[in-house]
Amino acid sequence: MKLQLIILSFIVLALLSCSYPRNFTRDFYRENESKLEALKNDFKILYHQKPFAVLFEEKKFNHVNFEFITDTLKRIYHFNINENSLKDSLDLYQYNSPLVLKLIREMKEIQCTWINNIEYYVNLERRNLVMMAVRNKALNKAFKGESYCTLVFFERPQLFDEKGIFIDRADKKRRRQLNGYVLHKVNDSVGYAITKVYR
Repeated sequence: MKLQLIILSFIVLALLSCSYPRNFTRDFYRENESKLEALKNDFKILYHQKPFAVLFEEKKFNHVNFEFITDTLKRIYHFNINENSLKDSLDLYQYNSPLVLKLIREMKEIQCTWINNIEYYVNLERRNLVMMAVRNKALNKAFKGESYCTLVFFERPQLFDEKGIFIDRADKKRRRQLNGYVLHKVNDSVGYAITKVYR
């Protein structure tokens, strides 16, 4: 009997370590909504001045890959955010250095590992969305490994079904996905997916 109790306890713990907190994204978004919205808005303004993307690759949030986007090509450089080389490169490529550096500090504060603007088309009309990935300890489980909460900020309200799953406008039975992951509703214009990759 004692052995069965130990085995049952182990199974319960294993199952718990495989699941994510049920309302993690909604709770995380609600608690950090003003920071997330400010980060998105600041990024959109800076992106429209001069396109770029930012990616933190390591857990300490001290090194970034900065994607300089020009009309002809993209250049990706790796920087330590505590060294002057990042600011010098931003100045060289004529970015708004103080505001971009502020954005990177805000990303670090909220543990945003990646932010980017994505262009897509609906009925031949170009639209934009901002995607960001967030790393959080609550998503990292012993048996599942590290996961990320990818947030998608649309410019206008989207269609979600009664279960809060993102659906296609033309075919309302078809679920829309983000890199193979089902996109769930945070609100009418924000969706999320729990993913294994940070971009």
